[in-house]
Amino acid sequence: MALLFDEDYRILAETGLQYEEDEAQRYLIVKNFPLADGLYITDGKPALAVDVLSVIPPNYNTAGCDMFWVYPQLARADGKAIPQIGGPNQDSRIYKKVEYCRWSRHWNKRPWRAKIDNVRTILSRLEWALKNPDADKT
Repeated sequence: MALLFDEDYRILAETGLQYEEDEAQRYLIVKNFPLADGLYITDGKPALAVDVLSVIPPNYNTAGCDMFWVYPQLARADGKAIPQIGGPNQDSRIYKKVEYCRWSRHWNKRPWRAKIDNVRTILSRLEWALKNPDADKT
C-alpha cells in the first residue's frame, strides 16, 4: 500500500526532489532537501542540504504530521541553540542504518486541513521550519 496519494506523487515529481519510502515503517525520506546558505553546519562544515524523514500516519489525509527528522544532525552556524530538536538517541529514527535526529514543530496557527492539505503542505512546512530554526511552533 502506497504511503501517499497519486496527487502527492505528481507533486513530488514536479518538485524534482528525490525521495524514498519505507512502507513498513511509514517513512517518507526527502533526499538532499536544500538549506539556506550559511545557516547550518554539520561536523563543523557548512550544510547546504539535508535528508528529511517524515512519518506518514495511516490517517495522513485527515491528520497530517508535525515532526520530522534530519540527517545529518544540524547545528546553527552562529552557535545559537535550535529549540525542540533531539540529538542522537533522543527519539531518533533509524533508516538503512542511518540515525535521523528529531525536530518537533507544531502548527497550532495553521493546523492540517483534512482532505485539503497534501505533500505540498509537508514540503512547505519543512522549508519554513528549516529557514526559521528559532521557531518551535507556528
